[in-house]
Formats: sequence, C-alpha cells, structure tokens
Amino acid sequence: MSGQYDEFQPYFRAYLLHTGADPWDATGYILWISSKWREWRELNGLDRWAKVTEEQRKQFEQWLFEAVQEGQLEMQF
Repeated sequence: MSGQYDEFQPYFRAYLLHTGADPWDATGYILWISSKWREWRELNGLDRWAKVTEEQRKQFEQWLFEAVQEGQLEMQF
C-alpha cells in the first residue's frame, strides 16, 4: 500500500485504492466508509449504537482491507 496514498488516513487510503476515486471526493468517501461500517457491524451482530472497542476497530480495519475488492464501490442504503 505504499506509494502515492501514504500520507492519507488508512480508511481513506482503502477508499482511494478500492474505488479509484478522486482524492478530493470527500462526499463519496463519507458515504462509502459509512456503508462499510454498517456492513461490518451487521456481519458482527452490532447495532448502530454499539460502542466499538479498540480491538473491534482494528478488526474492522483488517476486514476493510481484506473484504473490499479493487474497483468496488458498493453502496448499501
């Protein structure tokens, strides 16, 4: 994952790497990361108000880079 996106926050790097979006597309990122958190919470039996622990956040980050395929922008509303 090194290279042109190194200076960005990890979740934003995942968004750029897996969607090919423009780095200035903040709205697209917000929608995308929200949908990924929602998807991960559902997969892990957490409701939207559950407090995510540091360990769970690390699990989400690992899942995010494993689960999101290159070019995928899956919007789930």
